[in-house]
Amino acid sequence: MFIPKTFDDLNFQPHAHAKDMGVQASMTFDNGYSISVVANDEGGDCFYGNHPYTYEVAIFNQRGDFVPLQPYDDVLGWQDSLQVSKLMSQFQQDGLQQEKLLRSIKDDAMDELDLKKKSRF
Repeated sequence: MFIPKTFDDLNFQPHAHAKDMGVQASMTFDNGYSISVVANDEGGDCFYGNHPYTYEVAIFNQRGDFVPLQPYDDVLGWQDSLQVSKLMSQFQQDGLQQEKLLRSIKDDAMDELDLKKKSRF
């Protein structure tokens, strides 16, 4: 039976590049997808999240490329622990399908922006 890793399985440490301002945790899943979770510590202002309440999240595929988590950005900000766990579960269960869906959404959004730009001229 598949039991996905959750937010509680992440091990937060001082951020490698913002030691005095943030925390980070990462994990690679069995299917090769990985998650990076960062947040500001008290007094920090580098990330889109404030530990221990909200977090900035990125997902990477097996090649180390960002998986776009929003139509216009690769990261999701201000996610709580339950939202992070849900994202972790989705990518552990079927990372490739999740990546294809999110890339399609981003491509559609970019095509729409391109059409809007062209119609202005």
